[in-house]
Amino acid sequence: MKVDVIVVYVQRYRKGHELDFVPPLTGIHLAAITPPRHRVRVIHQQLQAIDLGTDADLIALSFFSGFAPEAFRLAGLFRARGKRVVAGGPHVTYDPEGTLRHVDSVVIGEAESVWAEMLDDAEAGRLRPVYHGSPCDMKGLPTPRYDLLPPRFFVPRVVQATRGCPFRCSFCTVPTLNPGFRMRPVDEVLADVAYDRFPHWWQRKVVWFWDDNLTINRPYIKELLARMVPLRRWWLTQASLDLARDDELLALMEASGCIGIFFGLETFTAESLAHANKRQNRVAWYSEAIARLHRRGIAVMAGFIAGFDGDTPETVERMADNLYTIGVDVPFL
Repeated sequence: MKVDVIVVYVQRYRKGHELDFVPPLTGIHLAAITPPRHRVRVIHQQLQAIDLGTDADLIALSFFSGFAPEAFRLAGLFRARGKRVVAGGPHVTYDPEGTLRHVDSVVIGEAESVWAEMLDDAEAGRLRPVYHGSPCDMKGLPTPRYDLLPPRFFVPRVVQATRGCPFRCSFCTVPTLNPGFRMRPVDEVLADVAYDRFPHWWQRKVVWFWDDNLTINRPYIKELLARMVPLRRWWLTQASLDLARDDELLALMEASGCIGIFFGLETFTAESLAHANKRQNRVAWYSEAIARLHRRGIAVMAGFIAGFDGDTPETVERMADNLYTIGVDVPFL
């Protein structure tokens, strides 16, 4: 059976993108766990045109809520051409009933446990409306199909070492989408990190860890980073700011080639942090934590939220000044 996996995207710019920074992991991961008797293609809409005339037997759509209208538009166009369409991802997990008005079948939750079954059923003509995926134990996952990526991603090597996060911030979907905290065997992660069949030197050099909170389990991350040192990679990820209190971890991050970390700092207001149940953040610690990372040559990317219940126009206006004060390199709002 021929399967097209489409990672749905809505262009930010009228002319679209000629290049992009990092691909989502979903498409190339689904391709990797697809049984070999099926032919699979992965299309990233942020860089590739959608071929409505494809000869695929099955169209699989993955998308976030912000891209749901585009996903439903595509589903309608494909179904009008007689294609069967399935869907999964965060939006589908939260609104399967609404999604089923537009597609033939949905996956609720993580796909690993049901993907092969869904393909078997589609091939046999017995596709069910709903498949419930259970949390994956993360052992034995194959290397993503990096060979199916278009060459225009600056950092094509996305690797997932862990999944989930033990914190329960009130605004975050991770605890329900990826429950618990699970780790892949270090040897399997290193196999992905060592993959180097990319055309450009920087693509062979840089790794993006596609993790919810990479550094939570200290023994695990310290073993992984120690074993990464000989590979001489540069890497980025997202984590919690409390890692900056661990000098041994910081030393291993520097030695293994960490060049940037994304943190969800969210706000400069302690009351808003408490309201969001963001108990791992301390506003008074922001400046010192960032300085510790900078001393190791690690850039800091930070996400902030405007619109907490306690926010005022003044707190939002002060946010820009505070960003400069604490030394954030790349802010996101």
